[in-house]
Amino acid sequence: MPAPNTGLEAAAWIDVLLRYGLVHAAVEAPDGQWLAQIRPESTVWLLRDAGEVLTLAATLQQQLRATDGENR
Repeated sequence: MPAPNTGLEAAAWIDVLLRYGLVHAAVEAPDGQWLAQIRPESTVWLLRDAGEVLTLAATLQQQLRATDGENR
């Protein structure tokens, strides 16, 4: 069972990803699942729980760091 604040942490990460333009759109369903779209033309992803949201955030961070390292 996920930690009680995991859902809040996922919502906070989605907010950050949206604010920085790393995710085009995201909506939380009443059951805690998320629908997310990286770009307007991309596939809509079903993130089944807060853990998958956190995995998405971590993956995007790694991609940014890799890209940032290439630009130096």
